[in-house]
Amino acid sequence: MNLLFEEETKHERRRQLLKETIFFLAAVILVILAAWTIVHFSLKKVSMIGSSMEKTLFNGQDVIVNRSSYVLFQPRRGHVIAFYPDNEEEDASVQKDSTIGIRRVVGLPGEKVQIKDGIIFINGSPLKEDYEFEEITSQGRANEEITLEDDEFFVLSDKRSDADDSRSASFTKVRKKNIIGRVLFTMNPFALIGSPQREKTQENEDE
Repeated sequence: MNLLFEEETKHERRRQLLKETIFFLAAVILVILAAWTIVHFSLKKVSMIGSSMEKTLFNGQDVIVNRSSYVLFQPRRGHVIAFYPDNEEEDASVQKDSTIGIRRVVGLPGEKVQIKDGIIFINGSPLKEDYEFEEITSQGRANEEITLEDDEFFVLSDKRSDADDSRSASFTKVRKKNIIGRVLFTMNPFALIGSPQREKTQENEDE
């Protein structure tokens, strides 16, 4: 009778072990599928073209863009975004990666933006930015007050002497439909996108 009980106990343990193994493998597969889905559908690698975002991003530097960042919410002031040019004759979803622009959001839909004496004004009030940027020497079309449309964003280069941004009349309008997503971090070195990078000086190295 004891032998029968022991055999049933062993059988139950083997069945429990098999069940736990199956659950573990299923969990691993689900994690892999979830990770693949996130990477494939939510994240996109983009290369910075030009020097307009120095010293945050540099020409040829690869970054990762979160394409799901603005599914429910719109870009916030200070976000670095990737976007396609505003081409009404071509669907943004089929445009080439070589046309992608990367800039920092300064003005939001419906706001009035103006630049006077190197100072950015939003709805008539000076804008206090979170980071230190070089002085703006060219106001461009923002010399006159610009009223943004309900789906339009005013973006600037981090290299403020480079006016290849919303200050230029020939620059693409950055509309919500053309925004790919928020630039999260650089590929090499692996670093979050935020403030302009500090120049390497002896003082910084000693900190």
